[in-house]
Parts: sequence; C-alpha cells; structure tokens
Amino acid sequence: MTRTLLSLSILALSATLSVVNAAPKPWGPTPHFPNIDSWNNERFPGKYEACTDDNVKIRKDFDSMAPQERKAYTDAVKCIMAQPSQLDQTLYPAAINRYFDYAVVHTNLTEIVHLSAYFLTWHRYYLHLFEEDLRQTCGYQGAFPYWNWPATADNLHGSAVFDGSEYSMSGDGEYVDTGPVMLSPNFSLPHGSGGGCVTSGPFANMETTIQPISIQNLLMGAPLPENAFALNRTCLTRDLNTYVAQTWCNETALYQALESDDIATFDTLINGVAGGGSLGLHSGAHFVVGSPGSNIFVSVQDPIWWPLHTFLDNLYTSWQARHPDLANSVFGTLTANDAPPSANGTLDSQQPGWGYFETNPYTIGELISTTSGPFCYKYDVSL
Repeated sequence: MTRTLLSLSILALSATLSVVNAAPKPWGPTPHFPNIDSWNNERFPGKYEACTDDNVKIRKDFDSMAPQERKAYTDAVKCIMAQPSQLDQTLYPAAINRYFDYAVVHTNLTEIVHLSAYFLTWHRYYLHLFEEDLRQTCGYQGAFPYWNWPATADNLHGSAVFDGSEYSMSGDGEYVDTGPVMLSPNFSLPHGSGGGCVTSGPFANMETTIQPISIQNLLMGAPLPENAFALNRTCLTRDLNTYVAQTWCNETALYQALESDDIATFDTLINGVAGGGSLGLHSGAHFVVGSPGSNIFVSVQDPIWWPLHTFLDNLYTSWQARHPDLANSVFGTLTANDAPPSANGTLDSQQPGWGYFETNPYTIGELISTTSGPFCYKYDVSL
C-alpha cells in the first residue's frame, strides 16, 4: 500500500463525508480498549500497573486553565531550559540546554517518526517524557495542556494561548513583510501577521539554535545536512496565520478526521499529502504558527510545539474512543513516506527510541492507548 495513491483517494472521499458536529463532552470513567489491554497483557504480563479512576492524570485545554495554572506550566518549561545539556557538545553544539536536547532528538529521528507507522505513538511517548521531566526535574504539579486549534482559529491573537500576556504561550512575532509562504512551486500560503521575533509573553526574546532543514530531505529519505546541529543562534520567530487556521484547522476539518472510518483516512486528514497542494489539521496547525514551528525537523524549538502536539494526541485518543474496534490499528511503513521502501508497521514493531531520555525499548502496541502500557492519562473532554 503506498501512501501517495491512498492519500489521493482519501482526500477525494473526505470531500463527500457527511459530518455532524457535536460539542466536546467530558470523559466519563477512565476509557479502556479491551483489544489493546488484552494484547499488552499477553505480551507483557505483570509489567504495567492498572490505570484506574484513582490514578489517572487529566490533561486540560490551555484556554480553560486559570492564569496562574498557565504560568506555572510556562515557568516549568523555562526551568527545563535552565538545565544543562547532556549531549556531546562536539556533536551537537546547538544543544545549548536540556530543552534543546529534546529538539535535537526530534530532528535526528524526523525521517523515521513522521509519515510512518511510528508517528502517532512515538510522539505520544515523547510528550509523556517531556511531561514527566517537567514534574520530576522542575516540580510541576499542574495539568499538561493542549492548544485547541479549532477553538482559536477565528481569534488567534485574542486567545489565552497567543495573547502575549505573562499567562500565555507568548504572542505573535513582530511584523516583517517576508511575502507569501512557498511550500512548492504550485502551492503557497499568504503571509501571516508576524514573521519577526517574539517579544511578548514568557518566551519573549528566546533564542533558537537549530537552522531549518528542507522537507525534501524527508520526502527523499536523504541524510541530514552535515551542519544540521551547528550552533545557529537567532530569535524565536512566529507568523500567526488566521487564513491557515480558518482553512485547515476548523471544526469541520476536525470532525471529518474524527469520523474517519479507518486509521489510513484519519492519518491523511490530519497530515495532508506531503508535497501536495493541501494541508491537514496537524500540518496546518504548524503553519498557523510559522517558522520555526512550521519546519517539520526543527519545530520543537518553539514551546508551542508541546500544546500543539498534545491536542493532536487528544484528537487521536478521541478517534480511538469513537472507533474502539479500530483503536489498535497501525498505518504506514517504518520509514517516512516509505523512502527508502520498508516493511509495514505492526503492533510488534519496536520504536526507534528517544535518545537518552528513554533507553528502554518499547513497541508500537505498548504505546497505542493512553490508559494501558506505561500511560495513565485522559483528556478533560472527548472531542
């Protein structure tokens, strides 16, 4: 099964989907998927503690958190930034602190964990590692927040996420007229409302250190540039883009993805067709933020990456809850865009790792439910 042919047919089908939008509703009892729980119990008997209503963590919408709760979260992220790097500085001079160690790990593994069978579950565990680091290293006790893309699509600058206050995730970049955003010779996006340095909120005047890397490296399976991790200090920039938010990150697109009849359709609706003329929900959210947040290799440098991807995980979890018989589905091969060609991923496929942040091996199947394996969390609402 090739991603390209399947993706084109799915995009044609998605235009005809009949979608009934329903307001998100609070989760009831801690959700479990018997097909996943039984698989884990057979493969790893006694390895994991049961996830119950008594020990489950709840992740929350950033906009719904009290101002001091939001500030506690951003303070913890800045605490991670204040920790020293544990990477070899001769190999990774761009890793100027522990936060950028995460960015290096993501960059190094981009060509394996995107557009592949690993995508959803690798990122699920990567989020978990960062959340646990916030708690164990920096004493954070609050909820791990998500950025609800559709809820903010019509008013990015007025949302708690991007209003630029001390309780936000910082605001837009200063306006710089850099022209349209060219994604391919035949596909461009209008310039957003920023483009320059972020000067407001908790991450004002933050530096980034890893230069953008062309998506062609990903699509062609080419190695990273030799200077990928050279120290390249520049300010954190953003270019908030209402056009992209309203076009690709709206509620209709959200519910089309949630109503997907299989994991392949879901994957395509969230990611779009790489190199094509359309974005998906998830890829669109990255282009709502702008560079470096829109560069698939180095986007983790912008702290909005974590709430952005936590909402993607909420979306995935909600799709699983709507399709419990399909909750253990896996789609894709073991290389990005199947370049070079590789085997299809399965529940037993071993994850490629997360650098020094996690040295124990995990399979895709162990990480496919938020309430089994090493996880025990749910979201405040089911989408």
